[in-house]
Amino acid sequence: MIAQTLVVAGLRASGSGYPNAEQTLKLLQAHEVVSIRDLGQELPPHLHLWTLRHLSPLKQLRALAGLGFGNLRSLLRVLWAARGGESVPVYVPYPSVFFMWLASWLPRGSRPYCIVDAYISIWDSMFRDRDRSGGGSVASRWIKRFEARALRAASMVLVDTEANRLSMIDDFDLQPQQVRSLPLAIDEAPFLASPPGAEDSHEPLRVLFVGTLIPLHGVPTILSAIHQLLSDERHAGRFHFRFIGDGQLGPALSEFIAGHDAAQVSWVRQWQSLETLASEIADADICLGVFGGEGKAARVLPFKLYMYLAAGRAIVSQGKMSLPYAVPAPPLLAVETAEASDLARALVSLAEDSRGRYSLARQARGYFTEHLAGAQVVSAWRSILQRE
Repeated sequence: MIAQTLVVAGLRASGSGYPNAEQTLKLLQAHEVVSIRDLGQELPPHLHLWTLRHLSPLKQLRALAGLGFGNLRSLLRVLWAARGGESVPVYVPYPSVFFMWLASWLPRGSRPYCIVDAYISIWDSMFRDRDRSGGGSVASRWIKRFEARALRAASMVLVDTEANRLSMIDDFDLQPQQVRSLPLAIDEAPFLASPPGAEDSHEPLRVLFVGTLIPLHGVPTILSAIHQLLSDERHAGRFHFRFIGDGQLGPALSEFIAGHDAAQVSWVRQWQSLETLASEIADADICLGVFGGEGKAARVLPFKLYMYLAAGRAIVSQGKMSLPYAVPAPPLLAVETAEASDLARALVSLAEDSRGRYSLARQARGYFTEHLAGAQVVSAWRSILQRE
């Protein structure tokens, strides 16, 4: 019998690009950790908050008003449900800051015990990631203060890596004991069902990149490395590079694709369903992570690496990365710099060593199962809910 109830609040991101909340709730119910009372609502899958700054002022106002009123309605429902005085934990998925900013104006004694997702800082994504001013604009300072007030009102802030934990504490002046890192929750079944990769070498080797083409992914480094390989006669016909996804650097990739043969480089611009992504990854020999160097690129363990690891594929990514608390480094071929020549050499080394490539792929799935799978998410949540 499930003894504890978990209230879900706020307007939450949805779709295959934001699986954490949906999969977390499914895991908690499937393992009978809590019973769920949903007093929130899913946002449309196509809504990405970082794109709001590119809309017209009127559309920005409409979008923000919708977020504000929707979260206010959810907060009122939570307060009404708690009117009997029982303290029930409240889970506020990403983007939690709108709900928490409203809750921050309540007296602390009447504020719900809120466990909030802060895996992706809105200020960081909108300004430090994408703003050429480096985040020093008036709008940037305003959003940062808004997010800081919201997160400081939370009882527990959840992030995905230890580096992000330290960054959140520093950026928003949070208390260290208030912030905890744990693995992301994904729908792992389609990836775990992927057949193991073949040990025998075949050409061309299929090299896959999945992502939203933002700077931290290191797309210029990837394109430069591909250009080096495709321009070298020694590697003619050895690789086929495939991209899935779109984003800020889409125009640069489009220009690059136009200058190369479709037999060498292909691009699926639209984001794909989870099943299609699992199939594409299963068809790949090598999967590319991130190559953005320092900063945010070194603070994250991207969602796509979870998919690659669960599918059991050989991965090349930069060596600078962070992980959830107590999780060891993943089995992948680490590129120590963001130089294209280093990435090109890493791909050649895997192409020439099919046994090593197969060994990395075999280790990947075991690593995912032991350190990042749903069982670890459930274990972390059991600990989080024991707040006494």
